[in-house]
Amino acid sequence: MGHVRVTTEYGTATVWLDFSGEPVNALDRARLAELEATLEAVAANPFVNIVVLRSARPAGFCAGLRPDLGLTHPADRAAFAYFGQRVAERLANLPQTTVAFLDGPVLGAGLELALACDHRLVLSRITTHLGFTGATCLGGAVRLRRLVGARGADDLLTSGRTLSGREAVRIGLADHAFCERRGKIELRTFLDTLERRGPRPRERVELVGLAAERCAFAAATPTVVARPALPPTLNPIPPFPGVIGLLTADADAARFAAEAALGGGRVVVGGDRTAVDAAIAAARARGFVTPLEAEQATARVTIGAFDRAGLVLTDGAVPAVGRRCVVGVLAAGRRQPTGGDAPRVFGVRLAPTPTLLPFPDTDPDAVAALAAWLAAFGRPPHVVPAARPVAVRPRRATTIPA
Repeated sequence: MGHVRVTTEYGTATVWLDFSGEPVNALDRARLAELEATLEAVAANPFVNIVVLRSARPAGFCAGLRPDLGLTHPADRAAFAYFGQRVAERLANLPQTTVAFLDGPVLGAGLELALACDHRLVLSRITTHLGFTGATCLGGAVRLRRLVGARGADDLLTSGRTLSGREAVRIGLADHAFCERRGKIELRTFLDTLERRGPRPRERVELVGLAAERCAFAAATPTVVARPALPPTLNPIPPFPGVIGLLTADADAARFAAEAALGGGRVVVGGDRTAVDAAIAAARARGFVTPLEAEQATARVTIGAFDRAGLVLTDGAVPAVGRRCVVGVLAAGRRQPTGGDAPRVFGVRLAPTPTLLPFPDTDPDAVAALAAWLAAFGRPPHVVPAARPVAVRPRRATTIPA
């Protein structure tokens, strides 16, 4: 079964990306080849005037390259970049008008695909981030400089920072950004505008700098954003908890809790809620959410007990929680804290890369649940194998002669 499918309606073909194996779409040579074959078929259809490239996976558009590329030699990386540039060039030179509909993580090679389209529309929400995490390989650096200028492109390529949809519009990276409630309406309105405008002759543009990009990619170690999915567990992954508990002043934990509130969940804080409110305000200021969405999220943050929480983040002892609550202890390291239901407790690091540190008696299903929840926010974690308990040999009794 293919991972790229096409649906057509009234002269518009939608190319759906649905690559399995990771929480969000990720690219390798085989998947790029499948996309290239699909683009060839779409280009040959005389009844298609507009092509929309979007994700069929709810977690996001594309988070970069697959973790198992196997590009260990510079020659392999150069060959991969050459092939990827060819696929992106085919997308850029389709006879139809192309639109990238962006949602969730749009990182690295995923953003490079979007840059090869004529237009970019962004569903602006808290999990939507646009940016680069390493060396480009599909011609993204060249197209970005043509679009936003050398200074803005170099800053985005080297800083590692990501943009919200509205920030991308402000620098000219995207055409339009809108909230989730208006996503379907705005997409349909934009497509109607393109249909009324009619087809325009495409001028082929020769890009300068593709060879230099291949050399840079060959010399660098590819940055992999998407991580492989965890092996299946005995129990199905539960849905994201409706109530998140926060018993820590950690800034990264506060941002995660704020994202949960902005996504419609409730947040219960054990003490000072200033950090969560500040994270919600920052998301509003950067354009990830609208003022109304920020106000509604702030109202969903309260101070109280954790008896109804499905996930609690703490930096100390485990508080009183329900039997099915997952508890992530930020400051635990490898030392298991006292209190709580031991199979549901494990260590967590949220920055710079989310890392889960199970204890010897931690339930794998609890680890898989939190890993899936983090991946839904565009933060697939690294899971460290559980530490084995160290066996201590009993000392031999020694007899001291009288």
